[in-house]
Amino acid sequence: MKLQSVLLSGAGALLLAMAAATSAVADELPQRKAGLWEIKMTHAKGAQGSPARQCTDASFEKEAGVFADQMMTCSKRDIRKTAAGYTVDSECKIMGMTTTSRTEITGDFNSAYKMKQTARTQGGIAGKAGQDSDMMIEGKWLGPCPAGWKPGDMEVDGKRMSLKEIMQ
Repeated sequence: MKLQSVLLSGAGALLLAMAAATSAVADELPQRKAGLWEIKMTHAKGAQGSPARQCTDASFEKEAGVFADQMMTCSKRDIRKTAAGYTVDSECKIMGMTTTSRTEITGDFNSAYKMKQTARTQGGIAGKAGQDSDMMIEGKWLGPCPAGWKPGDMEVDGKRMSLKEIMQ
């Protein structure tokens, strides 16, 4: 299955983080501005993934939210507007794992946003059970999507892939 091979890569972690965020707040936050976004993930322990570039539009944002809803079941999804942005507290199951998380989101979704997430995972993949994870995801709008790119296209480490194809 295409999804399983992607989940084993850094791009897979990024895809799931973005899909989870999109799904969790789709009805509460403004959508990201259409165009090309640079997305950086940094883990609290200092590990930083390669920056990714992703082309998006309103249609893809909606598709990613639907995909995330199909991939995971959330027993809790508490979204609150704060003075600085939004806070999302959730408990979701995906691929045999239960993740309890708190995500603090700031930014305007037109030029930049930040998502600080603290999560605890139980069950699922060996070696992941009971792990705490602190991560920062930063998105920065770069401009219109390059020629030849379609909404859902993502590039990591110079390799471009279609998230739309992966979600099928």
